[in-house]
Formats: sequence, structure tokens, C-alpha cells
Amino acid sequence: MRGGRSSRHRATGRLARAVRDLSGEREGQSTVEYALVIFAFLALLAALASLWGAARDGALVDIARQAASHGLSQGLTPDALQDIALF
Repeated sequence: MRGGRSSRHRATGRLARAVRDLSGEREGQSTVEYALVIFAFLALLAALASLWGAARDGALVDIARQAASHGLSQGLTPDALQDIALF
């Protein structure tokens, strides 16, 4: 009987070690996922800040005005009408 108990204890010890190893991998995976989400959020924040700066300086309005003048200078072609309708 004693041999059976020790092998059972060894199996339990191996199982406990395997569970600890798996939990360590999950913690590492969550750290990587957290870093990726933070990086994506910061990239989104930087893009919004650059758009805000362009809108504040009037660059977006100038681009829209130039695009509208190019489209209307050619007359009301079917492509121009489609662009206006889809806008």
C-alpha cells in the first residue's frame, strides 16, 4: 500500500506542477495582450490628436474645399453626381 500512496503523491505533485506552469503561461499571455491593447489605444489616441490638430488649423477645410472645387470645375458628370449623392 505504501508504494501506491507514494506514486499517487508523485502524480499529485506532477499535476500541481503542471497547473502552476499553465497559470504562469496564462499570466504571460495576458500581459502580452494588455500590452497590445495599450499600444493600439495609444495609436488611436495619436491619430485622433493629429486629426484634431489638422481640423483646428483649418487644413481639413482647405482639403475639402480643394476637392470640391476640382469636382465641380469639370461640370456635373455622372461621377460627380454620384460623389455628391454618396457624400
